[in-house]
Amino acid sequence: MGSDQDEPPAVQSIWSRLILNVRQTKDTGQETSEADAVERQTENSRRGGTIWQAALKADFESLKRLIAEDPKIVDSRGAVGECPIHMLFLYGSEVHLQMARYIITNFPHTITQIYNGAVNKN
Repeated sequence: MGSDQDEPPAVQSIWSRLILNVRQTKDTGQETSEADAVERQTENSRRGGTIWQAALKADFESLKRLIAEDPKIVDSRGAVGECPIHMLFLYGSEVHLQMARYIITNFPHTITQIYNGAVNKN
């Protein structure tokens, strides 16, 4: 969508409330808000040299290298309680699923990892 005028009024209202909520959260300094947690999750996926970025970019070789350097990384948790295996299934491309198979094959306990963050409502 090109501009805010292209969006129906209801969508503009939703976006305004979301943006306002994020701004208010930042102003009040509430570290545990959902908006902050999701923002941290997004930042983690963009930070170079992490398992989160390897998952985001479907970089299988980086994933293998990172796991070889620190096998505990498969149990790391993101800002909303997600594990790398969750993100691989979420992205869901063929490469992502191959990466997930690799983790599950080498670390079978990851198949039972659940989201443990208070933010996830599902």
